[in-house]
Amino acid sequence: MPEQHEDGGLIVPPLLSVCAAEVLERVDALADDLFRTITAEIGSYARASKEIQADVRDFNERNLHEQLTCLAARRAMRTDSTQQCVRRRATQGIPLDAVLHAFRIGYRLLAHSLIERAKEQPGTTMDDIAQASMSIWSLLDAASQTVNDVYRETLVGLARADELQRLLLLDALLTGKTADWAMLGGTAASLGLPEQGPYVCVVAEHSDVTAMEQALLRSGLRSAWRPRPDGLAGIVALPDPALASGSARVPGPALVLGVVGAAVTGRAGLSPAYGRLRESADALRLATLARASLPAGTHGAVTLDHDPAAALVAAGHDLALRLAAALLDPVLAAPDRKDLMETLTAWLDSDTGSTTEIAETLYCHRNTVRNRLDRVSRLTGRSLVRPADVAAFYASVHALKLRTH
Repeated sequence: MPEQHEDGGLIVPPLLSVCAAEVLERVDALADDLFRTITAEIGSYARASKEIQADVRDFNERNLHEQLTCLAARRAMRTDSTQQCVRRRATQGIPLDAVLHAFRIGYRLLAHSLIERAKEQPGTTMDDIAQASMSIWSLLDAASQTVNDVYRETLVGLARADELQRLLLLDALLTGKTADWAMLGGTAASLGLPEQGPYVCVVAEHSDVTAMEQALLRSGLRSAWRPRPDGLAGIVALPDPALASGSARVPGPALVLGVVGAAVTGRAGLSPAYGRLRESADALRLATLARASLPAGTHGAVTLDHDPAAALVAAGHDLALRLAAALLDPVLAAPDRKDLMETLTAWLDSDTGSTTEIAETLYCHRNTVRNRLDRVSRLTGRSLVRPADVAAFYASVHALKLRTH
């Protein structure tokens, strides 16, 4: 094994130092040979652009010069050029195995040049040659480890940068900062979305971005999500209706509603469909309003069409609470307020208004339901037949449901 310093660095044999000094004098020719061999043996480099190939040729000479200089001076080997090169190749999309292959070629040619010079030195023995060869291959092992480590670190950094860019673009869209979107070079592709809509915006009480994305992908739906303190905000691309057929044809918004409703861990709201990504901020407000129309603690996904009256209450919640206080205070002050409010709520939630059905739901007699509703009407001075009064009752009761949202 080659000798090493206490810090683990290779002790360069004197023979290798002499040969490195000689090879350094023709480093430009060696760099040309290396470039030709790399582009001949490695497809990724052969197919690279002229700019990348010029960069490869430039690096070859700089790195060879750095390595040979260190060998000639018997100094610890520097890795500056190696690290810089690996980072550039990773950002240029050259695969790791191709980068490693290029370094192996470099050390193969370097070893050949150095050993040929060593053979020409007076008094050189086979042991000297063997020692020099082992030293060169030890350098290759160290370089390969550096390439692996730096390449993977660069990919992690690129992934983080891509994710940050993605989040910045989503923030620009969802907050209506179209100038920022343009300045950042925003495109649908940068978010993983199709260039053409329709899209829907989704706001969900959910914390697992990956789970939500995967649930949508299983239904063929692409999406982009932004974590927020209250959950997730996202844009979902609706499927092209022209690509659906037969009984499997499900309207896009209904498909998203079903998937999100099954995946969400709390409430979720969906906007109406829209055509341009720059409309996402308006869509976000509508999706947030749809979610707010559901009482806190419930589970599911809704659109504004689910309960338009509830959405109106949510949009003016403070005003609706004032209405509730003015209208229902006499009921809430009554000794039997719990029974009265339970019966009024059941009646408002009923599809038919049938006292018989409501009585079955509340496990009481139908006359009890009638008596309680009459009592509510007397206490408030409002009619449960007059549409305007019914609307006021609905808004007030729903405002109380949303009080903790």
